[in-house]
Amino acid sequence: MECLVSPPVHIHAIDADRCVGTWDRTVIQIWRRVAAPDAVAELNSISSRLLSEEGGPVTCLFVVEASSPPPNDGARKELARFSRDIVRLMALAVIVAEGGGFRAALVRGVGIALTTLMPHRVPFKFVNTVDEALVLLKPHLSQATGGTEALRRALAEMREQLTARGATVAPGSIS
Repeated sequence: MECLVSPPVHIHAIDADRCVGTWDRTVIQIWRRVAAPDAVAELNSISSRLLSEEGGPVTCLFVVEASSPPPNDGARKELARFSRDIVRLMALAVIVAEGGGFRAALVRGVGIALTTLMPHRVPFKFVNTVDEALVLLKPHLSQATGGTEALRRALAEMREQLTARGATVAPGSIS
């Protein structure tokens, strides 16, 4: 019987607006409130560092909670840099647009606008739930470290830390 050892989630940046961490070879980001340009630039730095440290494929789980407004011009510029310079080097990046309906369409619209400006294929997928994201990420995750269930636990831990920082839990957000 194989012994699974799930690596801990490492939180690199956290405040009331967002939480960015890494688990195994996955960058996890949760945006609960405003995506400030400096916060997105910090995400870019964290993601670049993980890419340079890992020999294998890196993935990204990007959760935009229902309470997070659309990014401003400065944040969109940094998100475009994330798409152009970082995501193109990843195996897959999945964006979860929580809130359903119009909200999900808004997040998709911003994401698609950013990626259509890129001169290369960007491996972004847009979904409405964490469960859908985990299905897409599963082939890229190490089963020896716990696979999708361990990633789900890492995400839940990050949400707990975000809430402990004073960020209210967004309606419609699920772990």
